Amino acid sequence: MDDWAALHQGTGREEFDAPGRFDLTGLPKLVRAEPVRQPRRSLVRPYARTGGRTRPGQELALESLVWTTAAGRRHEGVVSVEQRFICDLCVESRSVAEVAAYVHLPLGVVKVIVADLADAGAVEIHHPGLLVADRSSLDFMSRLLEGLRAL
Repeated sequence: MDDWAALHQGTGREEFDAPGRFDLTGLPKLVRAEPVRQPRRSLVRPYARTGGRTRPGQELALESLVWTTAAGRRHEGVVSVEQRFICDLCVESRSVAEVAAYVHLPLGVVKVIVADLADAGAVEIHHPGLLVADRSSLDFMSRLLEGLRAL
């Protein structure tokens, strides 16, 4: 018998593994409790939510952390539904990119809205980055540069 025929011959377990041997009628059906819904698309253009502004009042990085202040929890200075949603969402610290994903708005629009909330005192923003005067940051950067050169 050649190798091809040996690979394709039966194992003697065909009757044992046959699907007809197993009764699956007693098992519960796997059904989602509720279907996943796509967010509804708004008829309002994204730039209309920012009053036509395309740049935030302060520079925000994707990884900048946003959290709601005590005034934001009371919705002081909040004027739109999106701003209220962001204040409720950022009770736990979130990045600007996460906020944009939850709100289902473009990143540029979310940056403008978050900057407006920060100006109103409803949220605080932590800008990440390395401190130039920090010795450990300089050591880290020099080790990183050496590692890149070694590649």
